[in-house]
Order: sequence, then structure tokens, then C-alpha cells
Amino acid sequence: MAADLQPRFCKLSKKEGGSFGFFLRIEKDIEGHLIRSVVTGGPADKVGLRDGDRVIRVDTVFVDREEHQQVVELIKRSGNSVTLLVLDDVSYTQAKKESINLSELGGPSPTPSPVEPVMNGVSGQKPQPKLCHLVKQGSSFGFSLKTIEGVPGLFMTEITPDGTAFTAGVQPNDRIIELNGENVENINHQQMVSKMKASGNSIVLLLIDEASDKYFKSKMTKVVAAMASVKGLLHKPRIAELSKGPQGYGFYLRVEQGREGHYIREIDPKSPAEKAGLLDDDLLVAVNGNVIDGLDHEALVDKIRNCGNQITFLVVDSATNELYKQAGISPICYWQEVYESQPSAEIEESRESQRSADSPQHGPRTCHFTKGPDGYGFTLNAIKGVQGQFIKQVAKGSTAEEAGLKVNDIVMEVNGVNVEADTHEELVEKIKSSGVKLSMLVIAKEDYVHSKATNTPTSPTEIPEPPPEAVCTPESIEEESTPEEPVTQEPVSASPPQDRREQAKSSSSSSADQGTDDDTQL
Repeated sequence: MAADLQPRFCKLSKKEGGSFGFFLRIEKDIEGHLIRSVVTGGPADKVGLRDGDRVIRVDTVFVDREEHQQVVELIKRSGNSVTLLVLDDVSYTQAKKESINLSELGGPSPTPSPVEPVMNGVSGQKPQPKLCHLVKQGSSFGFSLKTIEGVPGLFMTEITPDGTAFTAGVQPNDRIIELNGENVENINHQQMVSKMKASGNSIVLLLIDEASDKYFKSKMTKVVAAMASVKGLLHKPRIAELSKGPQGYGFYLRVEQGREGHYIREIDPKSPAEKAGLLDDDLLVAVNGNVIDGLDHEALVDKIRNCGNQITFLVVDSATNELYKQAGISPICYWQEVYESQPSAEIEESRESQRSADSPQHGPRTCHFTKGPDGYGFTLNAIKGVQGQFIKQVAKGSTAEEAGLKVNDIVMEVNGVNVEADTHEELVEKIKSSGVKLSMLVIAKEDYVHSKATNTPTSPTEIPEPPPEAVCTPESIEEESTPEEPVTQEPVSASPPQDRREQAKSSSSSSADQGTDDDTQL
């Protein structure tokens, strides 16, 4: 009988990019998904997996009847931690002979002791609820509900592999806290089913796993949606970093009749707004991390103008706005989790997109300069012990800015001569000896670091002749270095051109059918 079997829960954890230390196989004339070639001292060996064990569940999803590749994918999608329910070879073989229903094995997995978050540590994962957005596939969300005797609340079970719940990150035994922003901890099974049916084809669930649930209960802390991770939600807010151009940011900020909020409209082609990824009809949520709810149009315009020449927006499109409303949270939760709390791949991708939009080519690029009254208009820097000399500053309106030079660009060639191994003084001398005209092959810092780490050739191309330009009075370039890398040349200070102030225009329009809309160009 199933009760006489002794299945084992084995929780495996591996390092990023590492392996769990075993092979999963199917073999001719042998039933089940077999554990083979367990690496001595590896994660599988340490938790007690043995050669010949059969995998019954992956994170409590019953897999004994699944195709082999499906089980492999389930394990891969578990990330760096997975819990396997296994039977030893003898027990599994006997269970099959006696036609025991193996799906009845393995109730709720043993709950580990709650782990306190560790500051700057390597042990313990921060206890946290999660938000899951589910859209029906056919007539199902891909899960069932269950109650546990003596435990309040409703729990997720029978997660369909590759179903909408599985894809959204739902795990068996997750407890439901909220449905569409409403707390449902104290309702019964039938009430929950009725609420889900009334929600139509889409629901947002606030869920908590066993370990995190135990942790917050021990702290007597009420779990709410604002505590959850929002990275797993299908639709995401966008973080747009803008640098003001000669004509401002290149968009209109508008308040429209019958709609709440401030909307991005009429984005100018090739403007800072377009390069930063703003889209027509985006709703502005926050400016430099400050939520703008409650600000009227003029107050928001003043706030944006007072930010100077650099500004960061948090925006949402209509689908993302509706999703966050359904979840009962503000999109600022995304900013706090992604932008403020840790280095963010999303932010880096956003910056990379902007950099790529600014530059017509990937990898190295050639910048041609003609020296002006204040030099070339850039500051060169070097850090002792770090390969690559880079651009620290680019003066607004300078010939360097017009040539497309960017802050943190690494200088690779000067007038066709490679300078990667040059000292700071040697590079400065090459630039100064160039005279009135200068060509530099440069590459973005991110690309340079990646190419060195992966031994990828940057494949510099021949520098084409710069177009004819008017010759200006020669002056020294502005130069700078860190204290560790002194410059023998006396630096020449150059005053950057006066900042171009934006000329914002305000206008309003009205008609017999509509009220007045506020509309300001930025």
C-alpha cells in the first residue's frame, strides 16, 4: 500500500550557472525517470539522491506519467533550487507491481525553518509573497483549490504543467491571500470559486509559499500586495532616462478630458523622449522616483522643468496600468524593486537601448572633431590599474558632443593608431599633437568590458576621412586624471557653452463637446 512506501523529499540548490550534479534518464525496459551518475560531493549527493532513484514529483508536480523532456524542462525552470520527491529503486519497482497510485504520494513538502533575511550575506532567501497574473486557457486557469485540515485558508494544488498558473509561477501549496486586490484569507471554497468565475478571463493572485508564510506568521506581520515581487508580472512599467536636447525633451505632456493622469503625447522623431523609449499615450507615474499623483498639470510641468537637463520617468502603457489596478498596487512598486533595491538588468537593457539609438552602429565607432575655441570639449580620464582610458565629461554644445562622443566611451585608436596600451601621458600627447583635426575610434564601456571578458575581437574598421569643416583657433583639450595617474601636462580649463534653456510652450484647446485639456510641450 501507498502508506507503506517511504518517499523522500530532496531539496537541491545549485550555484548560478552550475548543475545539480546528476543525470535524469529513461532507459529501455525500465519504468520511470531515473537518477543516474550522481556526482560525489555535488548538490544531489549532499541531499541523499542515489543511483536508481525514481523522480515522482518536481516541486510537488506529479511527473511519473509525463514525457521525459517535460520533466527535464520542469527541473530547468525551477532555477537554482528544486525539490524532488523520489522513491528508491526497490520501492518503485514494488509499487508498480502492486499497481499503487503514486500520485497519492507526497502531501505538503516538509517546511524548512523560516530564514531571516541576511544583510550582505549569502545564506537565506528573503521571505516574500508573489503576485501572479493568470489568463484563462480555454475554460481553465490550470490549477485546483484545496483546504488543509486544521489550517485556515485556501491552497493551490494540481498545477497543470505548462498551464497558465504554472507559467505565472504558481506552486503547489501556495496559500491565497488576495484576489484582484481583495483580501480573501477568510472566505470559503465556494465563495472563492464564485469570485474567480465573476472575474472573467483574467485574475491576479497574491500568493505566499509555505516557508515565507511561516516566517511572517512568526513575526505576526500581515502580508499585503505591496510586499510582493512584481518582476514576474507579464506587463511591466518602463523606466525612461532622458537627457534634454536643444529643443527640450521632445514630447507633449497632456491632461485629457475624462481621463485621470498625465499622458505622453506627440513625441518628436529622434528626440530624447523617443530615444528613451517613451511611447504615445504612456501614463506618467513618477518623476525621479517621486509619485506624481495629486499634482495638477502646471505643478507637474514646473517639477519637470526644475529637474534640469537629466530626468528619469516611470511610465506605463494602458495594459500595464490596468494590470496594476487589478492587482491593487501602484507601479512605483516596480521602481522600488527594480531601480532602487539592486542592479537591474531591465535598467541596463533600457540604457543599452538608448545608447544603441544614439549610435548608428554597435561596437566601435569613429568620431571626427575639429578643435574649437575651447578645445575639443571633452575630459579624458584614466584609473591606475584599470585597462582602458575613458571619456569622463562631454561639454554641452561642443564639437565632441556633435561628433557623438559619449561619457564612459573607451578610446581605442587616435588617427588610426591603436592606443589601448598607451599611458595617460602618451595618449594626451597623441591627441594634442593631432592639431586642429582629430579622429578617434571609441567603444562604449559595456561593449569594451564584454569584448575583453569573452576575448571577442572588436574588429575596428579603417577610419574614413572626415568631411571638410571650417578651421577654428587651436586650443588645448581639457584633460583630467585621477590622483593615482598624474598628468604632466598643465590642464587647460574650458568653460562649456551656456546651457540652452528650454522654451516650453503651453496651450489649451476646447470645443463644444469637450472640456479644456492641459497640453504642454517639454
